Amino acid sequence: MIKRIFLIIFIFLSSQGFSQSGETQLSKEPEKIEFVFSPGVLIQKEIFTEFNISVGKVSANFPPKILPIVGFEGFRVGFETNLKSNEDFIIAPKLGYEISITFFSIRLSALNYYQNNESEFRILPEFGASIGGMFNLTYGYGISFKNSISGISNHRLSLSINLNRKLSRAVKKLK
Repeated sequence: MIKRIFLIIFIFLSSQGFSQSGETQLSKEPEKIEFVFSPGVLIQKEIFTEFNISVGKVSANFPPKILPIVGFEGFRVGFETNLKSNEDFIIAPKLGYEISITFFSIRLSALNYYQNNESEFRILPEFGASIGGMFNLTYGYGISFKNSISGISNHRLSLSINLNRKLSRAVKKLK
């Protein structure tokens, strides 16, 4: 079952990377792959912190045709934890994909929570508001296949920041 879920996520994410737009890019220079560090804090019955490294495309479309397109799109790898000690400690490595552009943010992640000898796998879609793809406030619902860890709610509210020099300069131009 879990292998099928990972296969579906892999196919979805890889199709995003190979999709083509109708525009030709003969006059544009090739897109540069950027790295983004994304720390954050989230609430899901308890307060958790998250740390992610993302790799993808930072967009800074100036001058805009209609609206400026500023943001980030790419793959994320990281973890989240509640930073407690002993038997209350929870950690969750995660893998995902994010699109945070101008005013909105969408993420899809796969997480596996660990607490003591318990393990719980979840698929986590998130959506919310963004300021230039840099500051993101999202709501997510963790789809669990086995509710074995009681310290985690299915609902979550997350506040994160995407740290990248090119993205920071583009957000300053939005003002």
